[in-house]
Amino acid sequence: MFESVPTNEVLNTGLKFYSTCKAIQEGFCRCYCKKSGDIYHDILAGTNQVVAHLEEKGIRDRIFKCDILLDSIWETINVGHWKDVDIFWRQLYRSVCFIKSVNLAHCGKYSDAILSCDMGLIMGAPLGDELFVQELADILCQLVNNDLQEIEMKNDLVKKTEVPLPHLPSLVNVPSVDAPTLEKFLDLLKSGTPFIMKNVINHWPAMKKWSPLYLIRYFGERTIPIEIGSSYTSDVWSQKLLKLKDFISSHILSQADEVAYLAQYELFNHITKLKDDIIPLDYLAISDNEIVTNCWFGPAGTVSPLHHDHYENLFCQVYGYKRFIMFSRHDNMHPHQHHLLENTSQMDIESPDVSDKFPDYKDKTAWVADLGPGDVLYVPLHWWHHVRSLSVSFSVSMWWKN
Repeated sequence: MFESVPTNEVLNTGLKFYSTCKAIQEGFCRCYCKKSGDIYHDILAGTNQVVAHLEEKGIRDRIFKCDILLDSIWETINVGHWKDVDIFWRQLYRSVCFIKSVNLAHCGKYSDAILSCDMGLIMGAPLGDELFVQELADILCQLVNNDLQEIEMKNDLVKKTEVPLPHLPSLVNVPSVDAPTLEKFLDLLKSGTPFIMKNVINHWPAMKKWSPLYLIRYFGERTIPIEIGSSYTSDVWSQKLLKLKDFISSHILSQADEVAYLAQYELFNHITKLKDDIIPLDYLAISDNEIVTNCWFGPAGTVSPLHHDHYENLFCQVYGYKRFIMFSRHDNMHPHQHHLLENTSQMDIESPDVSDKFPDYKDKTAWVADLGPGDVLYVPLHWWHHVRSLSVSFSVSMWWKN
């Protein structure tokens, strides 16, 4: 495996990094876990020997020891509240997943190796800015051939569904502007209200490449967290880990009994190759803060209930169609009292009796934007927004603080 693809640099650099990482050594001392430390250094040393072609024996035993260590770490991570757990344990989890992946790949178990990488990315934590786990997963994906012959692609995937607007007390159609200059963009921001920009992301490779077929072909083996349920406020809402190809096959290319959605996920930190398909917007140079980039991918009918975010947002519609219904940050939209939902309204604006439950709803003004491929919507800080997918849809949101 190590000779068939250009993996040596990733493997050698990654293993050397984990072998000499002070944070891991200090973590073992700080957490008084000598036994786990001994197992870790044993599997790391053996894996280094395999990569250097000095030792071929003991791979199964090393994989078994990796699983023992991962189970032990997992129990530690899940004792008490997630945020109170020493970050070392999640960093250790990711590094062991990398080591396990190297051994699995050497046995030709590429799908299992990719899954191990993804578990490290989802459940673990990075040690600085290293990207060894992501790079290894990207390389392994090249070795897995996803058979597309049995996948029936529907021609109407991006056909916009005509969904009637719910009853709105007063309506404003969000204005559009064609490819504004930075100076014009700054002027538009001063209004403090939403606007749509046209022809500003048409040059993105994603505009031509991203489709269900493309995602299955190149990234189908990757495992991602999927939200299950019509809304995160639902009593039956849950999350599930699915391979991207299984999610697309069961929820995008066919009708499923349950609604599933890849929502508000930093996918580019997980599948780094996808990041090559988008280009940072020049408008965001106005922010001195880090840009938070999230992805949204799902079938028609997915809904994000009325809520607001603590960021300014440039919402880029890459594939398919979406509808935004927005309300001013100054409107009282009756947020939930629980601290976990304090940015989410109790109002279901698609319910016919919303005005009966909330009489002041009739005094609000709704701003409506129907987005198609290539549209970029500016959502001001703390503006309330309800979002519905009108087709299969892939979107990228860019949050920043001004």
